[in-house]
Amino acid sequence: MELHAPGGPVRSFKDFLVHIGVVTLGILIALGLEQLVEKHHRSQLAKTAVTGFRKELAYNEDQIKEMQGHIPELQAKIDRAIAQLSSSPSTGTAESPIVYPGFSVEVLSTANWDTAVATQALNELPFDAVTRYARAYGTLRLFAETEQQGLSLWKDLRRFGTDPAGIAKDQRVTLISELRRYGNALIVVDFAGKAALRDCDEALK
Repeated sequence: MELHAPGGPVRSFKDFLVHIGVVTLGILIALGLEQLVEKHHRSQLAKTAVTGFRKELAYNEDQIKEMQGHIPELQAKIDRAIAQLSSSPSTGTAESPIVYPGFSVEVLSTANWDTAVATQALNELPFDAVTRYARAYGTLRLFAETEQQGLSLWKDLRRFGTDPAGIAKDQRVTLISELRRYGNALIVVDFAGKAALRDCDEALK
């Protein structure tokens, strides 16, 4: 039986080795080209990921600063509400309605980080860079969690209503305690925000 391959029939063992060599070389070249294409693709994924990180982290920084800008106003409202609830109303004098502090929730984005993890684009980035980005996104998630905890406390504040005359003494004590807890939660939110801003700045260097 004769073996036929491109370039003519195989007539000797030497021809057989030549043809095997040509086929093997062709396969190696094809595999090499495939690896180059794959490497280029992964490199582009990594570049796209870094561009996305920088835009996303800058956006999140703005959101955090927006939230932090509202904290002094919220704390002032808490202090005024506590002072009002702590004072004894004058006989025959109508008390002003209680002005509850509001709440500011800023929505943070982690879509680019989640996509980079899913596509394994992080594998193409230097370890130090991945560490900085991971730390930044970690503290951003911590900030979001403290926001949600503060929001949960805030939701319970208004259950006593805004009319001081309708709030019993023991309820006033409870409400004052909850207002203070909410104020403390805002301090934690601010602290978490500062940590997130620090790590975002480090990642964006």
